[in-house]
Amino acid sequence: MENLPEQFQNAESCLNCGHRLAGSYCGNCGQQVKELRRPFFRLTTEALHSLIELDGRAYRTLFYLLTKPAYLSREYFSGRRMSYTPPLRLFLVISVSFFLLVSFYTAIQSLEGALNPGEVDSPQFGIVDATDLGLDAAEDDDNGIEDILAFVDTISLPFFAEQTNANLRTVMRAQAEANFTILTQNPIEFVRGYLEYITIFMLLMMPLLALIQKIFYFSTGHYYSEHLVLTLHNHAFIIIVVFVTSLTGMVEESQIPIANTLFGYLGTGLFLWMWAYLYLSLKNYFQQGYGITLLKFLTTTILYGVVLGFGILVFSAILFFLF
Repeated sequence: MENLPEQFQNAESCLNCGHRLAGSYCGNCGQQVKELRRPFFRLTTEALHSLIELDGRAYRTLFYLLTKPAYLSREYFSGRRMSYTPPLRLFLVISVSFFLLVSFYTAIQSLEGALNPGEVDSPQFGIVDATDLGLDAAEDDDNGIEDILAFVDTISLPFFAEQTNANLRTVMRAQAEANFTILTQNPIEFVRGYLEYITIFMLLMMPLLALIQKIFYFSTGHYYSEHLVLTLHNHAFIIIVVFVTSLTGMVEESQIPIANTLFGYLGTGLFLWMWAYLYLSLKNYFQQGYGITLLKFLTTTILYGVVLGFGILVFSAILFFLF
């Protein structure tokens, strides 16, 4: 603590709770003996370092996340937590970083499209394409907005007063018209706007997958929190795989000799490893037989797919009419 001001160097008790100090951290409340009146750039650097943990712990966590299914979850509940990035922080950093990159790339593509209107936009990161999403059908339907507004006029929630329902319908009509205009005139911009909410949607859906997992593994005696942490790790892994396979898909579609073929194989390998990884995560964590694990893996995957599809419809409707 030699770089701290005198008042911190000579402090024998915590300035927050008054507990006697035995090091750089208070053993009672956990506050660090730290001077915060420093240059803004240094504070910002430390905040970013703390957030994304650009140290051995982050690299170690990423390595085990990609190569050893369920290893991080088992380490977490074995009490060895300080050596790795916490599950929720890991998921948030990876997901937010991924969607920021996707948004940045699609913004560049939109700018290029505006500067070169004669060119057709290419798929964004291999996952955003107007035709694949069926957006061209909405554009061709001149009566689409009238049908949507007619549906809005039928909405009347029983737990709201009539005036509240009327106000709600007014808001929904205005938002639906604005979103429909964006949808038909600039589908890529519309989809990019939805990407901002994907992390929230995934956070809402993961507890459901953990619950489905809990039901199928009820007899094992594992707590719901264990299923939730395993789900967080697996979803963080999925996001990384989707990102990397999207990049490999871009190279595969290029005209670069040899590279397009090699990256095509790489993308296929990563896709297969993703499914093997998710299966092995259940096998390694719950330590059941290969056959019963495969049966539970297929069943939970199908159920989660159904729930996910319904969740996407509901979530998309909420966004379309209210945001």
